[in-house]
Amino acid sequence: MKRKIIISLVTLILVSSAGATISTFQIRNITTELNNLVVRHQVKGLRHDLMQNVQHIQGHIFEAIAVHKRDIHSIEENIASLQAASDKCRGCHHKADIKERLDSMHTAVTDYRGQIRSLLTADLDPRASFNDLVEIASAGNELLLMIEEMAFDANANIEVLTGEAVIKIDNMKRLLFGTITITLILGILLALRLSHDISRPVTRLVEATREILAEGPGHQVEVKGQKEFAELTRYFNQMSTELRDGYLKLEDEAFKHKITGEALRKSEERFSLAAMGANDGLWDWDLDKNMIYLSPRWKSMLDFSETEISSDPDEWFSRVHPGDRKKLDAKIQSHMTDGSVHLESEHRILNKNGDYRWVLVRGLVVMNDQGRACRMVGSMTDITDRKTTEKQLLYDAFHDALTGLPNRELFLNRLEHMIKCSPRQKNCLYAVLIIDLNRFKVINDSLGHKVGDRLLVKVSERLLHCLRPGDTVARIGADEFAILLENIMEVSDTLKIVERIQRSLPGPFSIDGNEVFTTASIGIALSSEDHKHPEQILRDADIAMYKAKSKGTGSYEIFDPSMHADIVERVRLESDLRQAVERQEFVLHYQPIIDLREDRMIGFEALVRWDHPTRGLIYPLDFIPIAEDTGQIFELGQWILREACIQLREWQDEYPKEPPLKMSLNVSSRQFADLSLSESIATIIDEIAIEPGSLTLEITESMIMENADSAVTQLQNLRNLGVDIHVDDFGTGYSSLSYIHRFPVNALKIDRSFVNEMFSKRESLEIIKAILALASNLNIDVVAEGLELNEQLTQFKGMKCQYAQGYLFSKPMAPAQLNRWISTASILS
Repeated sequence: MKRKIIISLVTLILVSSAGATISTFQIRNITTELNNLVVRHQVKGLRHDLMQNVQHIQGHIFEAIAVHKRDIHSIEENIASLQAASDKCRGCHHKADIKERLDSMHTAVTDYRGQIRSLLTADLDPRASFNDLVEIASAGNELLLMIEEMAFDANANIEVLTGEAVIKIDNMKRLLFGTITITLILGILLALRLSHDISRPVTRLVEATREILAEGPGHQVEVKGQKEFAELTRYFNQMSTELRDGYLKLEDEAFKHKITGEALRKSEERFSLAAMGANDGLWDWDLDKNMIYLSPRWKSMLDFSETEISSDPDEWFSRVHPGDRKKLDAKIQSHMTDGSVHLESEHRILNKNGDYRWVLVRGLVVMNDQGRACRMVGSMTDITDRKTTEKQLLYDAFHDALTGLPNRELFLNRLEHMIKCSPRQKNCLYAVLIIDLNRFKVINDSLGHKVGDRLLVKVSERLLHCLRPGDTVARIGADEFAILLENIMEVSDTLKIVERIQRSLPGPFSIDGNEVFTTASIGIALSSEDHKHPEQILRDADIAMYKAKSKGTGSYEIFDPSMHADIVERVRLESDLRQAVERQEFVLHYQPIIDLREDRMIGFEALVRWDHPTRGLIYPLDFIPIAEDTGQIFELGQWILREACIQLREWQDEYPKEPPLKMSLNVSSRQFADLSLSESIATIIDEIAIEPGSLTLEITESMIMENADSAVTQLQNLRNLGVDIHVDDFGTGYSSLSYIHRFPVNALKIDRSFVNEMFSKRESLEIIKAILALASNLNIDVVAEGLELNEQLTQFKGMKCQYAQGYLFSKPMAPAQLNRWISTASILS
């Protein structure tokens, strides 16, 4: 490689030198030519000066001839110039022919100068002097001709020499350009060649190094290529061999030391791995010097750097939470003096940010030869996350995840504590309330569980605002809440809180753009010596709640022992109801609806009865709520709808009239919330072939107002079928007078409670008048329920109420009984 580089560089130098030598020679020749040109131009100048001097002299001579030797001595002024010009031209070096001509010219100048001097020094007469002047002038003219001829020849020669010099200069330029170009090309080729010859072996050398690193000591690389790199490869192979030998030697030395240091190494390794695996901070307390070593991990647990905490033990103990310090000191003292197996303490410790973190400290004391504690070493583990998780798990175990209220377990725990403490406080009572949200399942089914969950959260917030400090409210079921009222001095204190709750809950809840209404049925159980366990008083409050629920929405009941028998009876009834649907133990009774203006029957209201095998006829108020709670209302509702439509079809065929007889059916809240209600009704109408307009569905205003937006959609779907919609029990619910215009209904049914009290309570009569006025303005009908007296009939006719029903006309009857009534009453005409 070195030889190649030297040869290439010598070649490049020779080419450059040759070009430089030729260029130097040419430059010297050109320089000589240029010097000659300069000299020639100088000679040209001398000739010009000589010619001027001769011309000046000639001019003076001719002037002297003209004036006959007057001022002839003025010629003397140019004698010195003529002599100098002649001497300069005489001193030039020229070729032989030119030198001969110059010598002749110089001789002529010398003679011309001598004649002039002779003339100037001679004292001749004017006439003789004039002749001399003529002769001298003739000689001067010949000298001028000679100078002009030489000047002409010299100018021609200068032009030839100048052209030759220009050609030589151009050739010199080409030579220089060619030399530079050749040198540059050779330099580039040389650089490329050297780069190729050097980089390829270097690349091979790098690859060889990688192979040695990959294969390990002892790996050999193939020797090839240029001499230098081949030699370097051999060095690499030698180094690899030596590394292998050295590694084997180290392994041998390590094996020799392994046996003696194995136990210590394993011990240290176990300790190091245990510390790293546990991510613990280590501490080593020198009890004699009262100095403590705290590992970097120990300090970083508290967000300190290694230099921020000294070796003073107070750096640790001063940061322990004041509530945990005594306990930690006691454990350390016990371990050092009483000989407990090891130190273990969970306590809080202050970190750099001012927050406390939970740590677990473990340690072991070291005794000296005298049996005195001289050292204690151990570790510290951050258990903050574990403590937080335990706290959260404990909280979750006793709190409701949705509302954050205590759950059933925590409520029973607090109730048990109250039962145990009550004997020690003779004059202090307590009470348990069970609150059940009415129609919560309907809201869930119609608006979705998300709205239902939001409703539960808002209800829990209102309940909390109704309670006193120290009272406990818990969520113990899907829609059930329990309240523990402590320090109740009188029963009236409990009732005040119950009434506060009942005033708070009925107000509308705004959830996701919906106005949701709900009420609560509340059961109350007061403290008693008979209550030995929390489940007992909770059961009694639950029984009272069911009693309140049976009375209607927004009611409360205080438990008394008789309610227990009632609830047992309800459980039995619920069990019988499940079998009653399968056994078809239900029957329909029908009550006529009368047109008061024309005194004729226009249709019927179908009312279901349960013909219990042992208890006899059971009315809807006793089993419909149970059917709704158990979900059997859907199957029962389908059966009622189908049976009523079949009976209507028979009566329409038997008693044809125009318009045809109509049939009214009650729809339960859970049926109304079912989105498939309109489809199932349409199927039965098509199957039995009745006119949709002859079927009327009665829906309570509370069902509509529980979710007004979804109710409008459901009502519109039903109206699209062609069936009529009546609002049952109107005026007893949510003051829906301001909302009724939003709903597509055909008629309002005045609740029987207003009819019964229309003469005894002025407010009832005014409500009836308001309902009639509202219906008239909205152009919808009104049906008065529960007419039993002629005075009531007269009053309603006077108020222009068109439809009515009640015992005054007929009680609900079975189909056969109703047929006989129709034949005797003659009320179809």
